[in-house]
Amino acid sequence: MEERSIDTLSLDGGWLCLDFINTVHDRTVEKPFEYLASYRDLIAWSVKLKLLAPSEGKKLASVAENNEEKAQKVLHQLIEARSILYKFFLDIAQNRVPGGDIQNQFNGLLRDGLQHLNLQVGKKLVVKHRWQNRSDMNFPFYRIIKSAYDLMTSDKLDRVKECGACGWLFLDQSKNKSRKWCSMENCGSLVKAKRYYHKNKDG
Repeated sequence: MEERSIDTLSLDGGWLCLDFINTVHDRTVEKPFEYLASYRDLIAWSVKLKLLAPSEGKKLASVAENNEEKAQKVLHQLIEARSILYKFFLDIAQNRVPGGDIQNQFNGLLRDGLQHLNLQVGKKLVVKHRWQNRSDMNFPFYRIIKSAYDLMTSDKLDRVKECGACGWLFLDQSKNKSRKWCSMENCGSLVKAKRYYHKNKDG
């Protein structure tokens, strides 16, 4: 079995905030694997997702090394934010209206993250996003929560699904919204293989 790491982590969410939620695997077991075991893992993930340029990742790693206590605190806060996002979008994936408490927590994340975003109108009325404090250790969170906002205000919310095999959340891009697994190559094939095995075993 391939060793799990940021390098081998599949990006099957189809949307940034869902890929962030999926940094735990798999969610159907009692003790899922944690991909973000350290702040350095968060940096590696952010570079992989292109939230940070490699040079920015190196700068943040240096900042974190000089303030390990703050880096651990930021990581803990991000893990808590991931839990809120997971509960919020899991309700949506299961066709439930998120409860008042989780909606309040979600909106709190929005307030914390989007306050660092500036919009600039340029020539031909082209609007560009400009982030403040890109060297802040919390910067990856700002991009993640903006992604959650974009998903919530898109026409794709009814396409958020829960994988029937591993519990990951993903955006169903199929024409008839019939996808059952985050990845046909991984979870889909595994489920079919198990069905085939049990069918032949019973036979």
